[in-house]
Parts: sequence; structure tokens; C-alpha cells
Amino acid sequence: MDKYIYFAAEMPMLKLDSEQFSSTEDFLEEARKWMTLADYSLLTDIVLDRYEAKKPYGIYSGFLEFEYVLRQELSNYRRAAKEGYEYKFIHIPPQLVKDGTPLDVEIQLMKYRWDWLDDQEFGHYSDVNFFVLYYLKLQILHRITIFKQEAGQEAFQALVTQNIEKTEELLS
Repeated sequence: MDKYIYFAAEMPMLKLDSEQFSSTEDFLEEARKWMTLADYSLLTDIVLDRYEAKKPYGIYSGFLEFEYVLRQELSNYRRAAKEGYEYKFIHIPPQLVKDGTPLDVEIQLMKYRWDWLDDQEFGHYSDVNFFVLYYLKLQILHRITIFKQEAGQEAFQALVTQNIEKTEELLS
């Protein structure tokens, strides 16, 4: 596990408002060099938007439970709004979903997830759970980047171009 200490020490600190950070691919490539095959395999199964894992373990299992509760609360709130009655929040602060545009709400939810991950870091400074937390945070940063106008326009343009090319292929 001495390799994990070195690997953790060489990783740049992530902050929610970071503008520059490594890609998930670069992180996984570096992780492959330092981690055991079993730990690396577990790490590669972690996806921020996946809500069921093959074999959740450790901190990732806790994250999946947290995510389930969060999504259940959002579902109950949206159902109540659709059916026209007031919903009393149990697990999350109401201002997370009541204030702002849908984009603002999504960013607040990402920050809420980030804060939960931060709270889990205590005691995990160079074990596999440290890298799980780091990888989830890295995925959050990449997701928030997509919300920025320039990146969003580029992603949109790429999708439009891809769809035009597919349509042209079908028509030829």
C-alpha cells in the first residue's frame, strides 16, 4: 500500500470551482500504474450516474445509498408539485431544488454531492476509498464543465454534426 500513499500525494487537489483538472481517462491511466488489479477494476466500475453497481463496496456503497435517498426525495418532491400539493422535505435542504433555474438546481445538487464526498474523506488519505472519492469528484467537475455555455455549445454542435452525418449516410 506504500504505492497508494505516493499516488495519493501526487494527485492534484480538487476543488469544486476548479477550472483545470485532469481528464477521467488520464486519472484512470495513472491509477492503472499504481493500483492493484483488483482495486483498479473496482475503480473503473464507478460511474457518477450509475445507480446500481455490480458489487458496491466501501465508500461507493455509501455513495449509492446517498444517491438513492437524494433521487427518491427529488422524485417525491416532483410528484407533489405535479399533483399540486406541498411536499415536506425529509433528507435534503428544500432550497436545493426550490431556488433558481433548472441549471442552478442541477449545479446545487452537484455541490450537495460534492459536500457529501468531502464529509467522507476523513480517514481515507491513501486507501482505495480515497481514489473512489477522488474519481467521483473528478466526474462531478467534468459534468459541471458541460453546463458552461461554451462547452455546452461545443457538445451540442458535436451532436448536431454527428446526427447530420448519420442522416446523410442513411440517405446515400
